[in-house]
Amino acid sequence: MTTLALRLCNLTVIDQTGARLVDGISLEVPKGGVLTLIGETGSGKSLVAQAIFGLLPQTLTATGDIWIGEGDKISASDAAGLGKLWREHIMLLPQEPMEALDPTMRIGRQLELAGADAACALADVDLPATTAALFPHMLSGGMAQRVLVATALAGNAPLLVVDEPTKGLDGERIAQTIGLFASLLAAGRSLVVITHDLDVARGLPGITAVIRDGRIVEMGATADILGDPKTDYAKDWVAADPATWRPCRRCVATDRMPLAAHDLAFAWPGCDPLFSRVDVHVPKGGVLALVGPSGCGKTTLGNILLGLLKPTAGHIHWHDTDPYADAAGKARLRQRYQKLHQDPMTAFAPHARLEDQFRWLRQLGGGHDAMTLLPALLERLKLKTGLLARYPSEVSGGEAQRLAIARILLLNPHVIVADEPTSRLDPLIQRDTINLLRECVDERGLSLILISHDQRLVEAVADEWLRL
Repeated sequence: MTTLALRLCNLTVIDQTGARLVDGISLEVPKGGVLTLIGETGSGKSLVAQAIFGLLPQTLTATGDIWIGEGDKISASDAAGLGKLWREHIMLLPQEPMEALDPTMRIGRQLELAGADAACALADVDLPATTAALFPHMLSGGMAQRVLVATALAGNAPLLVVDEPTKGLDGERIAQTIGLFASLLAAGRSLVVITHDLDVARGLPGITAVIRDGRIVEMGATADILGDPKTDYAKDWVAADPATWRPCRRCVATDRMPLAAHDLAFAWPGCDPLFSRVDVHVPKGGVLALVGPSGCGKTTLGNILLGLLKPTAGHIHWHDTDPYADAAGKARLRQRYQKLHQDPMTAFAPHARLEDQFRWLRQLGGGHDAMTLLPALLERLKLKTGLLARYPSEVSGGEAQRLAIARILLLNPHVIVADEPTSRLDPLIQRDTINLLRECVDERGLSLILISHDQRLVEAVADEWLRL
């Protein structure tokens, strides 16, 4: 049986006129899980948060039952009982950060009272140590918001309710905040997130509830709600995302661009963002190079573009399909988006002969004539057909890389992401291999994303490059 961090049963909030501002909401948040509440302004989202903490204005009345963690049932009308759970069991990050900070106390002291080392807590949210000496009125709205996030990270309450946690933050800070919340989830804490920002909702796994006029109109897995909403209201709400207001000029100008991405961001849990607000366009018959120092996120970005790693924020399009929102479309196109690994040995099963592994392509839709086309392709790659009788461990790294290229090309891909494809090749084979990839781009009209540290190679091959 799933352990719950929060359960609401028939939560109702009524004003003095008898109007139901929150009307019979029931929901559950599993331990270590996240529930995201979305909906238009005035729909009742923040009232739900206030009711959980017993913080409703005196003019409003709450009914229904609340369970927090493994505690006993508490009536929603018992503000005193709910107040006893603050800090130890539940913590609120309110929508207006200035209302939660003591205006007479310096930031460092407030963090210390929350149990944090001020310098470390500020560094976690990318604020300078000098912020500790400031009073709240000396902070920008975004800085105050990050101070509240730092306070939440320092606390031990297993359940956090956060109301518009990224209001006033830029794209990079939003991605960072999502990463911080992800680290809380990884540590077993639970979140209720109220947000207008679809990137926040997309960046946090779990359940999303769409609220309208105090009622839940649709609830389910976040990927399903945001990717394929069922109710008209949810469809309109998701479609109102600013990212959909105006089509990308490059995407519109190019007929059926095989790969495009907009406003991508990614952060590993508990870490600063690797990148944010990244746009990628790879036209048919084009070569895009991803360049930058080791550790900057090139391989991670390549995996995101291939549908292998979900971004923290942003959208990806394989032609007209979003692989993270359309599971059926992703399955249909999966074969056409291929990765050429930096370590070619990882691309082959170690206990099967190479010839058998090429024959397996017959089971795929585009690989029925693979064995017929293979000899000529091996000749172009300067590989002997006798290599096919060997196991992967019996060929050199350079031979394995060229065999991996051959297998990918036999699948007739639309896009290849080549991660340091020539790092194991000598200069002559490197030249021939890159020339072959470039010829395939030109002859077949496929698209190539080339990840490389070699600036000279990039300048010689790529049509354009993106530096991280």
